[in-house]
Amino acid sequence: MTLSKREKAIISISHTMMLYSIRLQNDKIPERQSVIDFVLKNTPEELKPDLSMELIDDVFAFISEQHMELS
Repeated sequence: MTLSKREKAIISISHTMMLYSIRLQNDKIPERQSVIDFVLKNTPEELKPDLSMELIDDVFAFISEQHMELS
């Protein structure tokens, strides 16, 4: 089974949010750089057409919700 471009975009967003969190903890994120800006700058070019604010928000909400349930 091959992943769709949307599924690849979701995986990329999730991975980039994790990377943002790690770099933020290690003080390696430029001051005032938002997670959304970080995601947009670090998404592969071939997946950028599949990005939207709604998709980024949905992934962020899902990750946050899952994290809260696991705590």
